[in-house]
Amino acid sequence: MNNSSFNIFESVKNSYIFAGSEWRYLLKVGLIPMTVQVFTSLILQFGLGEISSIENYLWSFPATSLFAWYVFLEMRLLLLGERLDRLPSDSALRADRRQAMKASMSVYLLFSMSMAAADAYLAMAMKSDQWGNNWSITLFGILVLGGIFWGIRFSVAPILASVSQPIRPVLRQVEGMTFSFRLIGMGIFCLFPVIFLFLFPMAILVVKMMLPMTSMKQGILVALGGAPISLITVTLLNASIAYMLKQILGNRKSV
Repeated sequence: MNNSSFNIFESVKNSYIFAGSEWRYLLKVGLIPMTVQVFTSLILQFGLGEISSIENYLWSFPATSLFAWYVFLEMRLLLLGERLDRLPSDSALRADRRQAMKASMSVYLLFSMSMAAADAYLAMAMKSDQWGNNWSITLFGILVLGGIFWGIRFSVAPILASVSQPIRPVLRQVEGMTFSFRLIGMGIFCLFPVIFLFLFPMAILVVKMMLPMTSMKQGILVALGGAPISLITVTLLNASIAYMLKQILGNRKSV
């Protein structure tokens, strides 16, 4: 069954409303992953020199893991109204929560690793002189690119797992490339304000201050500015997906 119709504007609008109303709590729980990302970014820029994209991902894995934890907390708040200071007292519910956290973070990291591996292969293939000349490398690269678009649908899995919702039935319901392209369109629409309000001004600031600033100061500016942008991006994208799932599954109280 393919029943993946949803209103992109409604999902994105609700994600901004949610982030605006809960920004204090989200910022509080997001401080840890942001801090780790800042330190990781500084190490990558000043301590390691030129490294491959795979090495870059491995160094960033602690920050990625903490963002997986952050997404779990965000989804528990959005879908269940759960906060860290209001955890269930019942031992069975706490055990279920721990299981959901493990599942959600594991799926998040598997999805992240898969996308990182695919991106690394494409970058390596396109930089080599074999791209377009070696048919096997080129064909496999095209298949990997198609796999990335097809695999975007799995971005719903950590959200479903965060509330112990079965993943496979939902993936069967939203099968087909159309759903992946609609997810990509929603992501672009969701991040337009972030790009204009944060990324463009930050890029202009770095370019304008390039001459009077040392490369170290530029790196510190990028690291400090990149962490909150990452948090905002993760928050809005996953909230949009959660509201999209609410529309698809037709349940206003849980996914």
